Amino acid sequence: IMTSKICGLVLAFALFAPSVATAATVVTVPGGTQVPVQVVEPVSSSNANVGDVFQIVTAKDIVIDNWIVIPKGSPGQGEVVSVDRAGSHGHPGSLGLQIDYVYSADGGKVKLSNISHSNQAEGNSGAASTATIASYVVLGPLGLFAHNFVKGKDLTIDSSKTILVFVDNTVHIKAKEHPTNDFEH
Repeated sequence: IMTSKICGLVLAFALFAPSVATAATVVTVPGGTQVPVQVVEPVSSSNANVGDVFQIVTAKDIVIDNWIVIPKGSPGQGEVVSVDRAGSHGHPGSLGLQIDYVYSADGGKVKLSNISHSNQAEGNSGAASTATIASYVVLGPLGLFAHNFVKGKDLTIDSSKTILVFVDNTVHIKAKEHPTNDFEH
């Protein structure tokens, strides 16, 4: 009787195992796929320096053919590549941010770019992923020379702002099935 139970369990596992193996599949993610990201901590032209590294997370699930290739909240990294601090004459601050990568569903690094590469340009990689973000000040009805005494505003990027970047080159990711709810119509 014990042998028949063990055989039954082995048979049940053998029948169940193929469905477990199909819980993930390799999905092709084309270069140019949009990836909205957010900074984890604020980055400001008032105190950022060229070379500073900052952490990012994806703002939503990136889904291809009903497979999650990059889950919402996936961590990644960027770097400050230029800083122009706010100054006199109403000169606004600006930041040059390079968004480097995020982690995919299978734990690999997905290189990002500010340029939407098409599949035809797969061989042309390494485009700089620098997004320069500027802040402008409206001086309003100030006198002709009053703007000389007005300091511009520094630019701060925080987690409420979404930065749209793109997958740099076509990648293959072992993805997770996107949960669907059969009761939603």
